[in-house]
Amino acid sequence: MVAKKKSVATPPAKTSEAAAEGRKVAKKRVSPIEVRLRPEDMEAFDLVCRTSNRKRPEVAREAIIWYLEQLEKRVQDARETKVEARIRKMENRMAALISRGNIDVGVILELIYGNMPAADRDEVIKKAHKRAAKRLKSKVEEVKDIEDLFKKELEKGEAEG
Repeated sequence: MVAKKKSVATPPAKTSEAAAEGRKVAKKRVSPIEVRLRPEDMEAFDLVCRTSNRKRPEVAREAIIWYLEQLEKRVQDARETKVEARIRKMENRMAALISRGNIDVGVILELIYGNMPAADRDEVIKKAHKRAAKRLKSKVEEVKDIEDLFKKELEKGEAEG
């Protein structure tokens, strides 16, 4: 009995070395796909192949790849829609917080304004408004990026609290 030698394919990483030495290189095989179509669909498919002057496998491959790309786009769009919904929810929460803060400021202003002497109240409110605007302007100039301003204010609040 004579033992037969098994041939071993060259690994893909060494294909250039094998080609240089003249050995056969194992090529990556592609799996075929069999698809059944209704006669009317096959006629439409053949019409596309004839009008585009391409062979069936080429058109089928292109159609499958296009479908996979479209499917991936749908998945990505669904992810983006979820992110957009979360952002919208956060925006609504921020707007509600700002509104509540503004209402509180309005209540305090009314209390202060109502308890001030009538002769001074308009002038005092105008001065306070100017000072507040000036303070805000200096803070914005001090911190170019509004995000940094929020971070600084949060850090200040955490340090105090």
